[in-house]
Amino acid sequence: MRRLGTSGPMVLMFLILALGAPARADSTDPDEADRLLVYCLGERQRADLAAAATTLGLVSPGSAPDEVRLAGRPLTLERWRTVRPDDFDRACRALATAEPDIRGPESPGPLTAMLSVLIPVVAGALLTLATTEWRAAAGAGAQTGNELFAAATAFAAAHAAFLAGWRRGDAEVAALEAARETLAAKIGNAALARPAWTEPARLLAMLGGLTARSANDWRKVPMERRAQIARREAESAAAFTARTAAMAVRLRRPWLRHSAMRRPATPGAAS
Repeated sequence: MRRLGTSGPMVLMFLILALGAPARADSTDPDEADRLLVYCLGERQRADLAAAATTLGLVSPGSAPDEVRLAGRPLTLERWRTVRPDDFDRACRALATAEPDIRGPESPGPLTAMLSVLIPVVAGALLTLATTEWRAAAGAGAQTGNELFAAATAFAAAHAAFLAGWRRGDAEVAALEAARETLAAKIGNAALARPAWTEPARLLAMLGGLTARSANDWRKVPMERRAQIARREAESAAAFTARTAAMAVRLRRPWLRHSAMRRPATPGAAS
């Protein structure tokens, strides 16, 4: 297969620029010539035209502001145009340059015309796509946040029931462990949904430290010490639940950055 030479991209770029460049009216366009003639010989521009011709060295000043002299002979502007049409056109174009509004409007090139249609269409499509993705992200975040909040609430209730039973000596650890596993899974889902967040890892570490996994370990604690330990455990559980609920709320708002969820974890610390 023949490869495209290095000049290929340059040619393509030239074609794009040529197509996109606005098309100016030709200098020989009769409509433009008529506009220039009407403008330059208008009552308000006649003196300026004579002055422009004098400045360009095409004629000498005449006896009146709107007259000129050519080889010492006085001429009206109309007569000068008949005698020296090229000089007249030169002076007229020079005068018109200072008033660009009298020139014809630029017509857009093919590429410009095409882009004027495509850009709004593409912009609308991108806006629709962004809106759809935003709604999908918001919906997924709301579901993840709601599930996490529900699991945290269930764990808090199971933990409180366990502590109450433990103080009496009849604690049931199965419900607590089931709630713990469910909550750990929901925190894991949050970590997958927001991989840049470091808060899920901290919450998992805190969750692991709340109560022992074996009821036998708790039964070894003397009854007289259980009230104090239960109070400390309840305070830790309340702090953990509050942080988990805060993360659940933030999951429902994916359009925000949530810098607090991205704090670097301190080595060896769960908080």
